[in-house]
Amino acid sequence: MLSPETLAALLPTKTLKQSLFVFDELLSTNTFALELAKSPIPQGTVILADRQTAGRGRLQRSWFSPPEANIYGSLIFSFNNQFQAIGWIPLMAGTAIALAIEDNTNIDITLKWPNDILISERKVGGILCESFKRNSTETCVVIGFGINVNLPESSFPKELEPIATSLQIQSHQTLDRHHLLKSIITALEQAWETLISQGPQACQLAYISRCSTLGKQIRVQFPDGSELEGMAQSIGEQGQLQMIPSPSDAKEQSARILDVHAGDIRHIRKSDFQ
Repeated sequence: MLSPETLAALLPTKTLKQSLFVFDELLSTNTFALELAKSPIPQGTVILADRQTAGRGRLQRSWFSPPEANIYGSLIFSFNNQFQAIGWIPLMAGTAIALAIEDNTNIDITLKWPNDILISERKVGGILCESFKRNSTETCVVIGFGINVNLPESSFPKELEPIATSLQIQSHQTLDRHHLLKSIITALEQAWETLISQGPQACQLAYISRCSTLGKQIRVQFPDGSELEGMAQSIGEQGQLQMIPSPSDAKEQSARILDVHAGDIRHIRKSDFQ
């Protein structure tokens, strides 16, 4: 199980009961973090759980959260409301976590816009960013992340077996979650400070270089349930995905490039056309 004392020793800037919270079980680290953040709390506060009973992904999907094997965590930050690059926060977080995983495993990590962490197009982790305005000048953001670490292939539900994987499966070894967490938390805090002080250009190239969505034929399901196919072209200034709709979508033929700010993305493989 995760040890708060071991983590506190690895993270010298974190003090137990002040900015590091480690639980055997939570409904959701993001849910706890959002409630905690309503009161004054140190920047970069960390909430971790060995198990989630109601873990959440994007679009209110449930997150597969078995105990004592994976990483489920949330970090709390705040920023001045004049900061405009909110769309880059999940992209920055994905880039930071990808680098941390690579440093610990030597496994190549790619990112599916906006929040999936992939190994060879199979999902190994995800990010969920949620925010609220504390007052007229300050916004609080919670960066939640889940990583499949020490799961054997037999542990996944049947519906996840073709699309999910774990670091253990890919590296053929059991990983120390404490050291991996140290790398992830440190990378996220450093990347946050860089994003706030320098803007999205500081992480733009790093994200684009590992975004596996770009250049692919994709299908987007928008929050209202509508769908659209096209080619993922680039990442816009606000972190939005820019796509070229397929000619078959007549209603979009007049739009050369469409900005996608929110939606569920599916990479379309050649076999999907057969």
